[in-house]
Amino acid sequence: MPYLIDGNNLLGSWGGPHTGDDRRPEVVRRVAAFCRARNVSATVVFDGHPLRPEMAAQELGLVSLRVPPAGVDADTLIRELVERAPRAAELIVVTSDKALHSYVKTLGASVLRAHEWNALERRLTVAQESGSEKPEHEDDVEGWLRRFGDGD
Repeated sequence: MPYLIDGNNLLGSWGGPHTGDDRRPEVVRRVAAFCRARNVSATVVFDGHPLRPEMAAQELGLVSLRVPPAGVDADTLIRELVERAPRAAELIVVTSDKALHSYVKTLGASVLRAHEWNALERRLTVAQESGSEKPEHEDDVEGWLRRFGDGD
């Protein structure tokens, strides 16, 4: 299932930008690593100016970047992307915005809060670092489901 990520919400869940660095490239790097590991695609939507001034839309392998035009916010663009999706029910929208969360759910999309996506990313990182996706405990149902392909 493809992910549609509110990049600013994800960044905000990490403490926001640091002085002199908006940290959006870090969001892109972490989302790209997540996508490669799970063999999924994602579109990250950021408020503000594009990462590359000449491009408001960029394709970076499994990750696409979108920046809304001036006067439009990321939430509005995400709503439009879900509305135009051929199968909204196949999307997983990552946002902590309550209004956006409710709206995309009415269109049939699944929703993860930013902290829930962070938890998925952490579990994936731990599994990669251990070199195995074998569950740590026999009663680790989620681990066994991931191991046998039913945990997505």
